[in-house]
Amino acid sequence: MTLPEIRILINQLDPEIRSLLMKRMDYSAMAADAKLAAGETTVYRADREEAVLKRLGRDVPEDRLPEYLSVVRKIMEASRMYQYGLIYDRLEDPFGPLSREITVPADCRLVTITLTRPDRPNSMSAILSMIGDYGFDMEQMERTGSNEEAGTVTFRLQIRGNLNETRMKKLLFQLSKESDDFRILECS
Repeated sequence: MTLPEIRILINQLDPEIRSLLMKRMDYSAMAADAKLAAGETTVYRADREEAVLKRLGRDVPEDRLPEYLSVVRKIMEASRMYQYGLIYDRLEDPFGPLSREITVPADCRLVTITLTRPDRPNSMSAILSMIGDYGFDMEQMERTGSNEEAGTVTFRLQIRGNLNETRMKKLLFQLSKESDDFRILECS
């Protein structure tokens, strides 16, 4: 087959993939509704995601497994982002508790936070990916500590963006739900 013929085949798959992803997002919305009805606002469960990755990766050929699992992880990340956004929109003042300790100027362009995550592969790359998916860039990231006994690592991050924007608030809401010891240190 020629490259143009292969591209035609790939392009024919794209509408099917889109349709399945939209259906998955519909189910994600239903999951967010069920969680809210149960009084739950946490979407991320590392143990469940690891079990899903293990189950879905079982019959995938070894030479494609890392790439396949990368796509599945990204789909799960997008699902969590969507669910957290829906939950955020339905809660009364979900950002208030996160910003109590800081002053938020109208022209805030740099948000400094600290958070603790499990110290394992993909943990911080998922955070960086999440920041980018919300449309923001990292200014600086510094590892400030680790706890070998707990298996965690703590980082201080500076994210370029306006803390007064809903997208930024949703990002920080999600980060707060998926991290330990999350705090907004300042907005400048």
